[in-house]
Order: sequence, then structure tokens, then C-alpha cells
Amino acid sequence: MNAGKVLKRVLLAVTLIVAMPCSLMAQAAGTTDTARTLPADSLYWLSMPLTDSQGKHFKLRDLAGHLVLVTMFYGDCNTACPIVLENLQRTIAAVQPRDNKLTVLMISLNPTQDTPATLARLGESHHLDKKVFRLSISDNDAHTRAIASALGVKYRVLGDGEINHSTRIVLLDATGRIIASSTQLGAKPDQDFLKQIRAALKLS
Repeated sequence: MNAGKVLKRVLLAVTLIVAMPCSLMAQAAGTTDTARTLPADSLYWLSMPLTDSQGKHFKLRDLAGHLVLVTMFYGDCNTACPIVLENLQRTIAAVQPRDNKLTVLMISLNPTQDTPATLARLGESHHLDKKVFRLSISDNDAHTRAIASALGVKYRVLGDGEINHSTRIVLLDATGRIIASSTQLGAKPDQDFLKQIRAALKLS
């Protein structure tokens, strides 16, 4: 091998060694900059991967910048979940958010049974506005439980496949902080919660 080829290989190796740390440093700096904008009690610190009914992968942090209503449910629920869906639809109709200022994120309690396809069919059957409602699943039970704990949702999987769960809807501000919540179960929206949502929309 002549001296010219040896020199080229050495230069290439040096270039790769130098470039790799620079790339890693740039990624770390970007992560640090993002983290600095989040308060300590932000739910956007949760890094669990989610997949929505359109098959798009995302994380909670991707919703930063606008208001988000978050709750948990599961597709085969025939008791509380349909009531929650109706409640959320009426809530959106009542506050009439504009310019995509408010998103409704519904996360499944049953990631082993619910899929993007089943969630898409559920959304269609309830005529959910795709611009507002985002039905999603986490990647496993452990991550689902971690999200539920952060949201203050308690649940227990029963032997027959049913899931006994509490109902809670939380309102996140642009930085992922919980600024309001409702545990009222009924088709009609919680009036106090509506006031809090309207007030947050005016400030956003």
C-alpha cells in the first residue's frame, strides 16, 4: 500500500473520531435546551413512546406549545368510556377552540388489545374530529401504568378482560403542567372545568 493511500485512511479515521463526539455533543445540547423550558412538574418529562390511531409515533413532549386535555380509556369499555367520549365532545363544542389551540389526547389502558386500527374505527364510530382528538396507545403495560400514575388515574385489569378504572380528565398548559382537572363522570361537561379551560384558552 503506497503512502498516499495510508495517509487518506488515517485522515478518514481521524475525521470520524472527531465528528462522532461533536454529533453527540450537539444532540445533548439540544436535549438540554428543551429541558430548560420545562418546569419540574411537567408531564412532558415522561418519555414513554406513544402511537396514535393514524400510526404516527410521538411522545407527550411533542404536544408542547398548546393546551392539551388528557384522559385514559380503552376501546372495549361499554360503561364509563363512552360517557367520557360524549363529555369530551360536548366540552370541545362548548369551548370552541380555534387555531388548533386545544388537543384532546386519549391514551388507552389496554395496549395489548387496542391497536391504531381499532382506535381509528372507534374514532370514526363516534365521529371524533381528527383535528382535535388523538387516540393513542403506549408500547407496553409498564409504560401505560407509569402514565396513568402521573395522570392520577387508577385501574385494575379484571379476569374477564374488563378494566376497572377511575375517570379523570386533566388540562395541561403549554409546558405540560396540570393546571386543572375533573373527575366528574357524566355526559354533560363539568361547568367549573369548562370555566378553567376557557380561561386557559384566553391566555394562550
